Amino acid sequence: MRIECNICGGTNLVAGGLRGLMVCQDCSAHPVTRILWLLLTESGLLRPGVRILHIAPERAFADRLRAVAGENYDPVDIDPAGYAHVPGTRPFDLCADAAELPSAFYDLVIHSHVMEHVKCNVTAVLWHLHRALRPGGLHLCCIPFTRDRYSSEDLAPLSQEDAIARFGQNDHVRIFGARDVQDTVGRLFRLPGDYDLLRRFPAELLDRYAIPDVARAGWTPHSVLALAKDDLLLA
Repeated sequence: MRIECNICGGTNLVAGGLRGLMVCQDCSAHPVTRILWLLLTESGLLRPGVRILHIAPERAFADRLRAVAGENYDPVDIDPAGYAHVPGTRPFDLCADAAELPSAFYDLVIHSHVMEHVKCNVTAVLWHLHRALRPGGLHLCCIPFTRDRYSSEDLAPLSQEDAIARFGQNDHVRIFGARDVQDTVGRLFRLPGDYDLLRRFPAELLDRYAIPDVARAGWTPHSVLALAKDDLLLA
């Protein structure tokens, strides 16, 4: 079977990184990035004039989102200097600025592997991001769930060594555990009883786009949530 990137169409996918996952050498897309794009294209929301809030914008599809949304594309990050590949990325501190977002404004809110870095009440941040979503819109996010772990966090100052030992990376302040998904994120959003991409996409398609088995089923660091406006459980 031909293996290709569903974002750029490139066929030069190479195993790399600690997990040996297939990374597109043309657009830098990892499996999570390709899953995000699968869900984005499936949503039907990528149409002219769509309003998009893109947090920590991925190199692989930022230009494609801008081409669709034009001036309605809003890329943001707490450190815009790290996103020179996405011109116009503006400073945005989720702890200070999420509460200032306009309500029911964006058609798409997108973020991946961001919430484990947020140094404040992450439930409040997620709630405000969802509040900013229009009815009919989509809150598309990858919240990395760690297998065989319960959730934990520490907002106190930590040394880099402590952060690595406890949360896996020197700038993480929490772990989202796979064992208590429904009692953490599941108290905020309506989630499926389990995570299984094969209920949404055929195995042959996931094979073609080099989505590995580990990213297809079970709550893992690769799990992508596609949340509708009415999936919010906290009014």
